[in-house]
Amino acid sequence: MRRGLIAVSVLLVLLLDWAALDDITTGNEPGYALEYLMVVVSLPLLGLLWWLWWRSAA
Repeated sequence: MRRGLIAVSVLLVLLLDWAALDDITTGNEPGYALEYLMVVVSLPLLGLLWWLWWRSAA
């Protein structure tokens, strides 16, 4: 159950990253600070989720 929740969390973060990167590359907004923030914040979050996944396997 816990690994399933972690997997869903990873997929959610990756979908949000994909949306943020799509806005950055194709959007016409004057600023992309929130999109860049999402990408930067997601990297440590994905690292934490990977660590939790690895730890739950042991």
